[in-house]
Amino acid sequence: MKTHFKHCSFENHKGTLLADFKITADSEDCISASVDGSDLFSRLSYESALNHLMQDVLTRLNGASRTSLVFHAAALAHAGGGLILCGRSGSGKSSLAAWLAASGMQYLTDEVISCPLNGNTFSGFPRSMVLKRGSAFIWRRWVEDANDDPQKFRDGSVWARPEMFNSATVEREALPRLLIFPRYEKGEELQVEKISAADALFQLMQNLVNARNFPDHGMSTAARIVQQAPAFRMTYSDIETATQWIKETMTTG
Repeated sequence: MKTHFKHCSFENHKGTLLADFKITADSEDCISASVDGSDLFSRLSYESALNHLMQDVLTRLNGASRTSLVFHAAALAHAGGGLILCGRSGSGKSSLAAWLAASGMQYLTDEVISCPLNGNTFSGFPRSMVLKRGSAFIWRRWVEDANDDPQKFRDGSVWARPEMFNSATVEREALPRLLIFPRYEKGEELQVEKISAADALFQLMQNLVNARNFPDHGMSTAARIVQQAPAFRMTYSDIETATQWIKETMTTG
């Protein structure tokens, strides 16, 4: 919690208990956990326990919000505006977020954004970046201090604290300025297609995780987001080319 949720603020939720976890070390590398008195998992390795807990905490937080829409998206801020990289796991959004943060953009999240029902800004959940084995080249390229390596797992994935890429990288909220639906495809040249607000709204709604909490399933708030920022569909394989296009577009409009 102290390491990987270091930049996450819970000040507005003091006194609100969403779940009560009990974690037990059965042995040096054997962990069990319960939540609200019910078994969550038993006798998992330390690494597996960490991954299960990270995912369970996020799932519970995402589903609990009734004042904000929560989307699967990475987000950064640059040149006075906010960038939203919307997509589910495997779309390449975390890799783009890490590279963009390392190249000077401010980090908000690599997993979910929160958009209030009333208001024009969005906020992020700035946990540590979760990078799969295929993205190892990113932290190896940008993390210079060998004594400050990310937390590594046996499957080749890492959890990398955002300040490892840029000491001044974390931002709390931003105004939507650019909305991108990325898709990583090995060997593909960069392809960027501007899409209509209607198409963007459809894509955005596919990544909404708490629609059931709102009478209109979040449609009106999502529509406001796509009206604030132009939307693009992006296919890429070369991360440097993709991030260069993003930064130029964020800067020049």
